[in-house]
Amino acid sequence: MILRRKIGSAAIALLAMGVVCWFAVGDFRSWVYFAMRGAYFAVHPVPLRCKQRAAEFRAKVELVQRDAKDSLKVGARKDDVVRFFASEKVPLSFDQIGQDREATGTLYFKGLTECENIACGDDSALVGVRVKVDVDGTVVSDPVVIGIYTDCL
Repeated sequence: MILRRKIGSAAIALLAMGVVCWFAVGDFRSWVYFAMRGAYFAVHPVPLRCKQRAAEFRAKVELVQRDAKDSLKVGARKDDVVRFFASEKVPLSFDQIGQDREATGTLYFKGLTECENIACGDDSALVGVRVKVDVDGTVVSDPVVIGIYTDCL
């Protein structure tokens, strides 16, 4: 009887500690999330095609970043900006945001249904390019290139 009471008390104490940690420590929540995610992927391994697609996406983002850094240097003319966006097949728009002007464009990548999982839906993604320009379209700052998955938790 005493052993049962001690086990019950220990279980209640562990449960109480878990609840306190859940609300008090953000790292604990992320640890639980990644432990659950790891368990999911242990049972549902990622298909090879999805791994290849993720690698292709990372390579595309790195390529656009490298090309943007080389082509869109401060002082580059509007013709160079238009040529860069055309060469990367990124739709170009010149926008005014407050007092600043920017040349922006976004490439969208539709995900694959076989890549759907608990963390990132079908792995749809985008690559965004942004560079500040002056009134004449001349580059006045370094370009910013981002690559993100659009349907992840």
